[in-house]
Amino acid sequence: MADEGGRNARRRARTRRALLDAARRVIARTGTVDVSIQEITEEADVGFGSFYNHFTTKEELLQEAVNEVLDGFGAQLDAASAGIGDWAVRYAIGVRMTTRMAINQPAVARVLFAFGATHILSDKGLGPRARRDIEGAVEAGRFTVRNTNVALATTAGCVLAFARMTMDQPGQLTADDADELAEQLLRMLGMNARSAAAIAYRPLPAFPRREA
Repeated sequence: MADEGGRNARRRARTRRALLDAARRVIARTGTVDVSIQEITEEADVGFGSFYNHFTTKEELLQEAVNEVLDGFGAQLDAASAGIGDWAVRYAIGVRMTTRMAINQPAVARVLFAFGATHILSDKGLGPRARRDIEGAVEAGRFTVRNTNVALATTAGCVLAFARMTMDQPGQLTADDADELAEQLLRMLGMNARSAAAIAYRPLPAFPRREA
């Protein structure tokens, strides 16, 4: 009986994983979350009825699929800024890596940005890290910001617009343009031109290669 229970648990886990992976593939392919449960189950090659053994609604599945991507990307951001004490540098790394994701990992970016600014401002991924870095830079005297929410909303809007343009018009924006965006945001947050440029164009940690 124990073996049978273990097999059932593994089978359920495989089906759940197949549904999550399928949801990400469909969103990446279509660039929208306006997809049906049937599209997802067909992509996962599982029965339609199996869906409700794992998720109550389509929204629950999509949220978990996106959260997995955000958690993974958040770990990349944390690794890139580990050991860096300058909050302005940490902020710029987050902006530069997030915009580069649209260039280097367009399928991942389409999953995240299919929800618009919602997930940029969520409690995962760039959002909480940008808020933390802005607040830290203000306290350290690196940024001049009266309202952190305004600075975060501006950051989110610029990053989203950059990513959307990159995905809709491949080749129009480059990694150099991503750095320029970071420079402009740093200046908007109160840094002088020289300091902003020094931070925005400093070498980044190795980034995943562009998807095939």
